[in-house]
Amino acid sequence: MGIRESLKPISEEGKMTFLPAACYTLSRSEKKQFCSTLAGVKVPTGYSSNIKSLVPEGCIIECYIAEEAVEFCSEYLANARTIGVPKGIEERIKSRSGFKVIPTDYKTLCEAHYYVLQNTTVVDPYMCEHLSFVRTLYPTKAENEKWLQAEHKRSFSSLLKRKIETELARPENTISQQTRWLAHEPKREVLSYSGYGIGGYYYNTSDHDSRSTTQNSGVMVEAESLHMSTAKDKNPIYANMLYYGVIEDIWELNYT
Repeated sequence: MGIRESLKPISEEGKMTFLPAACYTLSRSEKKQFCSTLAGVKVPTGYSSNIKSLVPEGCIIECYIAEEAVEFCSEYLANARTIGVPKGIEERIKSRSGFKVIPTDYKTLCEAHYYVLQNTTVVDPYMCEHLSFVRTLYPTKAENEKWLQAEHKRSFSSLLKRKIETELARPENTISQQTRWLAHEPKREVLSYSGYGIGGYYYNTSDHDSRSTTQNSGVMVEAESLHMSTAKDKNPIYANMLYYGVIEDIWELNYT
């Protein structure tokens, strides 16, 4: 019948019959450790109730709270939507909390601006055009991929601005409003938030999470990056890589 011999009841002469411990059986100290973990766990907002309230100190062993908590989690999450699956566009939200206006230095603002340009579809054709331009202008230096990307990053935003201004001077231009905004640098004053909701998900800064019973500051990003075997590698390659981190600040750039 496939019954595990190691788990069958054990009878000893003159003693009570007992069941041997299974692989999932917790000792007294393990139960305390497990419940302590539940008492301090933080999960994303909306994916669990306050588990801490289910672990009262006086009944860790007596009421088998570990088993009850596991059963509760299983039942509670049975019909939950898997984390990471985007909701439909009709469910998208955009909410904010704890914002303030902060001044930024020019270098940091340029970094943020370039990141926006690099991740906006309407700018892709201009990105490719500029890379070709740099390769043509500096054929020898451009053989070094690291140098090429550094020069592209340094000069792209200013070239994009001049190019869009030139195209806008033509009456028959088809430049979109979004492209016009992106061609100019954002304002120096940016809005900084402690929490921000977009695309159906809500994110917090790590400082905000440190004062909360939930955590929404952990993030994962898949990005294409330049990989080099050594600092002197002249032939690096591009590859997708997963980056894990914690949100320290949330910025909203103003291009209007």
